[in-house]
Amino acid sequence: MNKELNPELFGEKKVVKSSVLESHPSLGANNANYLNTDRQIFELKSQNHNLAEQLNKIVSTVNELIKTSNIKFEKQSHLLTRLEQSHNGLALEAGQKMALLSQRVNERKAVDLKVQEMVDRHNNVIKSFEVRMNHLQKLLAEKEAQMITAQTALNDAKMEIARLKRM
Repeated sequence: MNKELNPELFGEKKVVKSSVLESHPSLGANNANYLNTDRQIFELKSQNHNLAEQLNKIVSTVNELIKTSNIKFEKQSHLLTRLEQSHNGLALEAGQKMALLSQRVNERKAVDLKVQEMVDRHNNVIKSFEVRMNHLQKLLAEKEAQMITAQTALNDAKMEIARLKRM
């Protein structure tokens, strides 16, 4: 039993040729088998040729797709590289700005600390001045009291002298 591909499978119709050998039954069954085999070989060669053409078309299509995808991959690779460079540049710039900002904040803290120290010293000077002023006011009050006492004693002495002069 011979197996044979359906020629209509790939869009081809069977070519039916009437042969001289088929029209003469005197040539025998051997010749018919030979012609049948020859025809099958021809059909297989034709199918083989068609498959080869289709395979070549598929190969060229696949090659084009590979080229296109390689170009797209290269573009994506370049875009990714540019994006990474841009990101690295922005990260570096942000790092520098953060370092500068940190430096300024530290400088500001140092200045604030110095100002706070100056305010504290000024407050200490003011407190010391207030203590001295209070001390001086107490001394002044004591001296005024002594002066009033002395003035009173002087007035008493003057009155005593005036009284003694009258006597």
